Amino acid sequence: MEKSRFRLGTYENGILLMMFFTFGFVFMDRLSITFLFPFIQPALHLTDVEIGMLASILSVCWALSGYFFSSVADFVDSRKKVLLPVTFAFSIFSFLSGIARSFMMLFVARGLMGMSEGPTLPLAQSTAAIESSPGRKGFNSGFVQSSSQLIGATFTPLIVTAIATSFGWHAAFYVVGIPGLIMTFVLMKFMKDRKVSDSSLVKAKAAKRISWSEYAEVFKKRNVWLCVIISACFMTWLFAYTTFAPTYLVDKGYTPGQMSLIMAGLGLGSFIWTVAVPTISERWGRKPALIVFAFMAILSPVIFALFHLPVWMMFLIALLVTTGNGLFPMFMVVIPGESVRPEVVTTAIALTQLVGELVGGTLMPTVAGAAAGAYGMSAPLWIAAAGALVAAMVGFGLKETAPAKVGAKVNAA
Repeated sequence: MEKSRFRLGTYENGILLMMFFTFGFVFMDRLSITFLFPFIQPALHLTDVEIGMLASILSVCWALSGYFFSSVADFVDSRKKVLLPVTFAFSIFSFLSGIARSFMMLFVARGLMGMSEGPTLPLAQSTAAIESSPGRKGFNSGFVQSSSQLIGATFTPLIVTAIATSFGWHAAFYVVGIPGLIMTFVLMKFMKDRKVSDSSLVKAKAAKRISWSEYAEVFKKRNVWLCVIISACFMTWLFAYTTFAPTYLVDKGYTPGQMSLIMAGLGLGSFIWTVAVPTISERWGRKPALIVFAFMAILSPVIFALFHLPVWMMFLIALLVTTGNGLFPMFMVVIPGESVRPEVVTTAIALTQLVGELVGGTLMPTVAGAAAGAYGMSAPLWIAAAGALVAAMVGFGLKETAPAKVGAKVNAA
């Protein structure tokens, strides 16, 4: 196997940075509302169920648009033509969230944002995969997705909480919409619309569009469907946890500033694990890495639910044991991507996102909100822990796909 290449100045590294910041700013927009709920809830008189509904509407629109536009990109073999307009649109809809003055206005704005943001992950990850040199697929995938944690989960709570405290929550939505506009122009100027047949994913051959029969092969892969189940479980872990943890911490006695610091620790730890876990899987194998770190992911919400510790201890716990986000590149990108033909990688990624978002991102926040109203604000954290446990158990059914373990075979599962 060819050694990994980390030379600076290559287009591979340039496209990684572009995808890193594009997806990171998407998650800044997406997660900003979760850190603003302590400000929005009293201002708009939201119930716990309505908080869950605001997370759910974005997720269902994200899931459906993500699958549709990703399939379009596979059929036309062009990611740039789809990525440019959606990057511009999600920034505009962030501004729309800022002008909301009622639950219904905010509900509509978040739905429109979900429609624009849905295709971003499959497009960004498949673009990175097309440009990945041998031995870098795990690292590259983790690096792109880690932006959701560094930018979206680490910097965002600090930024939006400070803005909301000083200028109000409306202003925070306006500010987080600006970076997406910048990335639209960066992508327009520097992103190449490279076809799969021109990339290192496949041997050189005449460019051709995929057929319906080739497209249907995505749905026949065991690994893809197991990753779909794991995605639903870990989306449950993610959204039950992150949607309600900020409000839970404030209700538990932490100030908004302390809450933002604890959540920043969760984001920073997730950023580290999102790069580390896929990289570790290159040596350990995809399957054992997923199982081990899925079991570790149970600890973070359980500790939050059981203990009221000093802020610095909560920060360290969030930093060290929030491994769940490190698995997202594995079950959403790397494993399904190594289990299908290169021409339909975008669709395979979008399928895991579709079901994960519909179950974990759409249904579970509303269920968790109802559970919080009935059993207390710690209930969503226990739901999150249960999601990670089920995902770990499902992981035992995966077939190994890491090239270092099975050889450089395509369609291993």
